[in-house]
Amino acid sequence: MHDFNQPLHGYLKIFFRRKWTLIIPAFIGLILGICFSILLPRIYRSNTTVLVQEGKSDNPLFNNIAVASTMTQRTQEIRETILGWDSLVKLVKRLHLEQNVKNSHEFESIVLSLRKDITIDLREANIIDLSYVSNDPSKAQAVVQNVTDIFIERNVSIQNKETSDAINFIEEQLHIYLGKIKSAEIAELKDKLNTLLIDSTEAHPMVKELRAQINEKMEELKKDNLQYSEDAKLTVGVTNPLIDQIQKTLDSIGGDKTAADSAKAEVDGDGKDIYKVALIDKLDNVMARDVNVNETIYNTLLQRLETAKITQRLQSSQEGTKYTVIDPPRVPLAPIEPNVPIVIMFGFFLGTVAGVGLILMSEFLDRSFLDVQEASEFLGVPLMGVISKINTVESLSEVKEKNKWTIFWMLSAGTLMVAFIVMVHAFIK
Repeated sequence: MHDFNQPLHGYLKIFFRRKWTLIIPAFIGLILGICFSILLPRIYRSNTTVLVQEGKSDNPLFNNIAVASTMTQRTQEIRETILGWDSLVKLVKRLHLEQNVKNSHEFESIVLSLRKDITIDLREANIIDLSYVSNDPSKAQAVVQNVTDIFIERNVSIQNKETSDAINFIEEQLHIYLGKIKSAEIAELKDKLNTLLIDSTEAHPMVKELRAQINEKMEELKKDNLQYSEDAKLTVGVTNPLIDQIQKTLDSIGGDKTAADSAKAEVDGDGKDIYKVALIDKLDNVMARDVNVNETIYNTLLQRLETAKITQRLQSSQEGTKYTVIDPPRVPLAPIEPNVPIVIMFGFFLGTVAGVGLILMSEFLDRSFLDVQEASEFLGVPLMGVISKINTVESLSEVKEKNKWTIFWMLSAGTLMVAFIVMVHAFIK
C-alpha cells in the first residue's frame, strides 16, 4: 500500500506515471459532452417589446369625463385574459396547432404548455415584454406575433367599448329627458287649456288652437318614439319648496330618529324603508316635472355627449393611446438552450474527475514498490543495491509507437462516435 501523505511533487509523479488513466477518461468525457450537446433539444425564444403611450389629456373638457380606464388597469386585465383558457384556445386554432391532436387530453396539454411558456411582463409603467419559448423557432415567432396582436386588439377593443358604452348611455338619457321636456311643454299647454275652459267652450278659437297644438305635440312624441309623462307641469316656485321638504324628510329618515318619527310616526322596521323609497320616487317625479331641471340635465347631457364623442375621436387618432412595437418578434437564429460550450466543458470535467478517481484507486490497490526507499521501509532490512530498467532504442520506439496508436484509435473512435450521433440526430429531426 502506498503512502498518500507525500508532497505535491509526489502526486505529480503518480499522475505522470499513470497519465493515460487520466487522458482516456477525460477524452471520453469530452466526446460524450459533444454528443450530448448534439442530442439535447434546442430551445428557442422569441420576444417583443410594446410601448404604450397614453393620449394627451390637457384639454379641460376631458378632465371631467371618465369613459376610458387607465393603461395599467387595461394591461392587468389583458394579461389575465390572454393566459385564460378561451384566449389560449383561440391562439391554438389561430396557429392551427390542433391539427395532429387525437383527443381532448392532447389538446389540453397544448393549451397548458402555451400558458406555461408564454411570459407577459410589465417592465415599467408603459413598457410590456412578451416572450415565448419553443423547440421550433418559427412557432416561437408566430406565437409571440399573435399574442402581441391579441394584446393590442383587446386593449383597443376594451378602450373603444368603454367610450361607446358611455356614448350609448348618454344618448339614451338624452332621449328620456327630451321626452320629459316635450311632455312638460304639453302639460303647460294643457294647463292653459284647463284655465281657458273655466269660462269658455270648445268652440272658442283659443281652445281649438290649444287642442291643435297639444295634438301636434303628441304626434311629435310618437314620431320621435318619446315617452310621454302624464304629470302636470310644475313651476320652479312650486317645485323648489316641495323638493326641499321631501329632501329634509329623507335626511331625517337616514339620520335623526326623532325627526323621522315625527314625519312618519306609524312607520317602523321594514315600513321605514318602503316609506323612504316612496319619498325618493316622489322626489324624482317632482324634479323630473320641473322644466328648469329637465332642461339643465338635458343641456348637461348634450355637453357630456359631445365630450365623449371628442374623446372617441381622440382615441382613434394619433392623439389617442398609441401602441408601438419597439422590438418586433423575429425568428430566433440561435437557441438559448443548450449552452453547447458549457455542456462540452461539463463532459470534459466529469471525465477528468473520473480519471483522477481511477488514478487514486489504482494507486491504492497497487502493491508494487516504486523505489528503493519504499522497499527498504516495507522489508525492514538494508538493501545492497538496485538495478534500474534498461531502456533500449527498440523499447523506447515500441513505447512511442504504442502511444501513437493509442492516440490514433482514440481520435478515430471519438470521430466515428460523433459522426454517428450527428447522423442519428439528423434522422430524428
